[in-house]
Amino acid sequence: MILIDFGIICREQKRRTVPKHIPKVRFESHIRKENSDPMYYDYYHFEAADKLTGIWYFAWLSDDIFLEQSFFDIADKGSPWIYVVPEWEGTVREILEFYLGSSPIHKIAVLPRIQDKSENVTHEECSLDEFMEMLRAGDVRWNELYMVSSDNLRITIRAEVK
Repeated sequence: MILIDFGIICREQKRRTVPKHIPKVRFESHIRKENSDPMYYDYYHFEAADKLTGIWYFAWLSDDIFLEQSFFDIADKGSPWIYVVPEWEGTVREILEFYLGSSPIHKIAVLPRIQDKSENVTHEECSLDEFMEMLRAGDVRWNELYMVSSDNLRITIRAEVK
């Protein structure tokens, strides 16, 4: 198990939304404007992510299981490759679908983060299905930014506006 920030930037979103229908997950959010300070300290700064406007969300498992389980683990390829833990795959997909539906442009950026120096790598846009396949296969790296779009995905938004 690896403790990793599960960051989602809901691009161009103006009002915070929280998926109340997803159990065992807690969220934190930060509004990102063009003039916002970097999300991380200078050493961990990720310039490409900081240039995106919208609302940046972090998702973690609830406190009662946080230190025992994680959304992600190190893939067979070794670090920095990660895969989605099968038990949490449906939840991860549901979170990403929710925020794709919450984005007015139906685009999000996903940044799985640990605290080490970032190379500022940004991947080309892919569909949610493609991203989930990469996560299953262990083809996602931590500290790299993945652009995800809905690509004809039918999304139902169930949110509480804060």
